[in-house]
Amino acid sequence: MREKIIESLKSKLNRRVWESWFGTFDIKEIDTDHVVFQVGNLFIRDWLEKKYGSLISKTLREVFGKHVSFQIDYAPTQSQEESKQDEPLVKKRPLVLTPLNPILTFENFVVGPNNMFAYSTSLEVAKNPGKYNPLFLYGGVGLGKTHLVQAIGHYLFKNEPDLRVIYLTSERFLNELVDSIKKNKVQEFRERFRNKIDILLLDDVQFLIGKSGIQTELFHTFNELYNSGKQIVVCSDRDPQQLEKFQDRLISRFQMGVVAKIEKPDEETCFKIANKMVQLEGTQLKEDVLRLVANHFSDNLRRLRGALIKLIMYQQISNEIVDVQKATELLSVASLQAKKTLPEEKLIDALCKIFGVTQQEVLGKGRKQTVTNARQIGMFIAKNHFGLSLRQVAELFNRSHPTVSHTIQKVEELVVSGNIAVKNQIDQVIKYLTDKVSNQSV
Repeated sequence: MREKIIESLKSKLNRRVWESWFGTFDIKEIDTDHVVFQVGNLFIRDWLEKKYGSLISKTLREVFGKHVSFQIDYAPTQSQEESKQDEPLVKKRPLVLTPLNPILTFENFVVGPNNMFAYSTSLEVAKNPGKYNPLFLYGGVGLGKTHLVQAIGHYLFKNEPDLRVIYLTSERFLNELVDSIKKNKVQEFRERFRNKIDILLLDDVQFLIGKSGIQTELFHTFNELYNSGKQIVVCSDRDPQQLEKFQDRLISRFQMGVVAKIEKPDEETCFKIANKMVQLEGTQLKEDVLRLVANHFSDNLRRLRGALIKLIMYQQISNEIVDVQKATELLSVASLQAKKTLPEEKLIDALCKIFGVTQQEVLGKGRKQTVTNARQIGMFIAKNHFGLSLRQVAELFNRSHPTVSHTIQKVEELVVSGNIAVKNQIDQVIKYLTDKVSNQSV
């Protein structure tokens, strides 16, 4: 029965997926109504439950001819147990101690105009650790930051197996510090992160906003690693300067090396990304369907992948090829398109028309009076006319939360004081947006 279950499950997956995720997968117990699987890694266990749980359940139903429940246990191998005994963080089999998603490699990263600099810099850092130090990667949600930082880890694991590399989120860094404080093992924590690693890959550093204590610990860890010539890579969803309530000394450290931004991909790059995602799933979607998805989900690659997975699953379940019409129906593309034409999406265009400036100027750092006026009026309208939150306005105009708050308050004071020029500018922009929506509705 064991062999039948394993072979049936294996037949449903391509070789790459099986080797990447099911290398330590085995059956621990079999009962008439329940099967216990086991794997040698906690990260892999969680991923299998989330990603392949329904497939495992379906396979068991086929083999047993009825519904059979299952669970996946974590069972560390002997080598894993031995590694806990005062060893460096990473040994020659680093996946055991620093789990990385096997898909997130340089080979699987799609390069385009939006991420060329970030990709090239990340590859150079992987090839020459310590040369460009630190590397600070930032960009919006779901644009590939984690992919690049994990790709650096994969490259080092493959080409520099003796280097001690650790990848972790700032949340995990915080949790481990808190745990060490509770157990009175702070010195062990510091020894571990300052002396027992060669490469620190720290993701989602914005999680530490407002957490002064952990920032201090990170600052001293950063200094120890940097002064020892050890490579540091930090990821964030915003520019270092926009890390509000972050210690200035830490922000300055982030800016000591290379700061690289990942922009939103253009439509063609997004299409290539969609195509690569489908290939990695070991299947195919029609080209016009891929272009449809790329066009409507280019703002967030995680949402893009979610849309593709939905279409792939429909194809597998229904045994019919998804065409554009079916994809439009399944993904509710029509409603997405309607959202894209909301007036606030045209706000920047309206500011450019009314004030005679360019989009690059409005969203840039320029302080020319006309540009500054356009930007300030735009923030005020976004907040008070369209009801966007301060965070949303900040993201729209590429500014920090405090800057936006101060700007809007300033414009409000001018309006209340009866400033005719400012009021007329606001009215002009709102009228332009209203007329544009009316014309589109005709």
